[in-house]
Amino acid sequence: MAKKGNPKSKSFNDRMVGRTVIPAIYLWLLACGAVVGMGIWKPEVVLMNLDGFIALIAIIGGVAAPALQTVLRMWESEQSVEIENMGVELEHERHRDTNQHEHIMHLEKQAQLHEQEMDKITTDTPKSKK
Repeated sequence: MAKKGNPKSKSFNDRMVGRTVIPAIYLWLLACGAVVGMGIWKPEVVLMNLDGFIALIAIIGGVAAPALQTVLRMWESEQSVEIENMGVELEHERHRDTNQHEHIMHLEKQAQLHEQEMDKITTDTPKSKK
């Protein structure tokens, strides 16, 4: 398993994704944003060159769209695991709190019994005569 922050321990696939797929996703998003922004700022330029803009977005999107879908699927599965773990964590916290409460009650009961025994011993012993 690769450690975070250590580039030498990354697998070939991790390095390949980092150098090709992630930049393609960012480039695709940037190109889409630029076309939309240009369409708002100068719609006549976009309309005249619409085929070129569509081709540009499609070429970059051929790599970026499936990669982005994979990233989103991974994120969704990670979220599902976190949601499943929430129930387990809450149950664990309730169990821990119950055990802690029982332990505190036991300690207080023992302290009270000890105090009663000490009071009983001090009242049962005869006082020294003067």
